Amino acid sequence: MVRREPKVRDTRDRVLAAALEVFAAKGFAATSVDNIVDRAGCTRGAFYYYFESKEDIARDLQRDLWHRLAERAQAAFDPDLGTIANLKRVFDVHLGALDDLGEARFFLREGFLDPVPGASDGDEPKWGVTLIRELLVAAMDRGEVVVVEPGALAALLTGLFEVATTHSLEVSDPTTTVEAIHVLIDGLAANRAFGRRPSEADVHLSV
Repeated sequence: MVRREPKVRDTRDRVLAAALEVFAAKGFAATSVDNIVDRAGCTRGAFYYYFESKEDIARDLQRDLWHRLAERAQAAFDPDLGTIANLKRVFDVHLGALDDLGEARFFLREGFLDPVPGASDGDEPKWGVTLIRELLVAAMDRGEVVVVEPGALAALLTGLFEVATTHSLEVSDPTTTVEAIHVLIDGLAANRAFGRRPSEADVHLSV
């Protein structure tokens, strides 16, 4: 269904902000459309002008929050730094951004552990693994990172990213999570780890 785009978006933004507040305070399951419109100070008609259901608005909120976090993490990448330093930098910025979310943190935690159906695109995890794999292949070619099958390592790093996100959303201070991640990433350095040299077919294997 094509979403209608009104000329004025102030009401939509107000409804989104209200929904985030109510979801964070009551939880997704306990929140009703009436709760959202009461907080927003609008009518049910106005709500349904922009959104089909509370699931619809929750999906929009989750996508928006995750995309904002992804943009911050990607902006942290510094081409003048090595791969190991950049991996740690991206993790640091992402986990720090989670800590800065305020009330949105509670909604994001609930959505991450029990996502609203359709909240994330199925291609996003594949895209992330593919991007990390490309970075790792280049780093292996430069001798920065231990040589192992890059697709497997990319998948494991993506999984680490998800686990670190879950843990950081559950604790108040991400410092210990960051420290543990740094130890693991430092272990990927070519001068600190051991690995086999994969065949050309390994390195260029599609994920």
